[in-house]
Amino acid sequence: MKFLNARIWLIVFGIFLLIGSLSGIGSVESEASKQWDGVDLTGRTLDIAASVEVVWVLNVALWGAAIIAIALLMSGHSLARVGVVAIVTVLLSQLMVAGYLGVTYNYGQSAGGPPWQFFIILALAIVTLVACIMNWKQKPARWDASVSD
Repeated sequence: MKFLNARIWLIVFGIFLLIGSLSGIGSVESEASKQWDGVDLTGRTLDIAASVEVVWVLNVALWGAAIIAIALLMSGHSLARVGVVAIVTVLLSQLMVAGYLGVTYNYGQSAGGPPWQFFIILALAIVTLVACIMNWKQKPARWDASVSD
């Protein structure tokens, strides 16, 4: 097995997204308070801020599940190509949302930058992206009609 196996890295990346995001589902109110520092988060305002965190957590979890499904259901160059699209889409969507919320509503501005988990996910995304790119021209497996199921 080679180090830059696209299937393995997609599964690892998907698991980190899925488990990493769902592990935060129980702390959405404290995360909201940390990210929206300086805003009086009580009552309905806290509910809305926590809802933003829940939506974000579930969005990332679904991306993780989709990437795992892609890794398990596809093969060859199709896996690598769809993997590139999935990784780039995840990165762009999350960075655009975080950037928009930060610029427009000061989301996360007082938190002192991205959490350390962000850098782990970013490193995994880069390795996974490289693995998929390296397998971009991989020949698809041929089906042998002489082998019976």
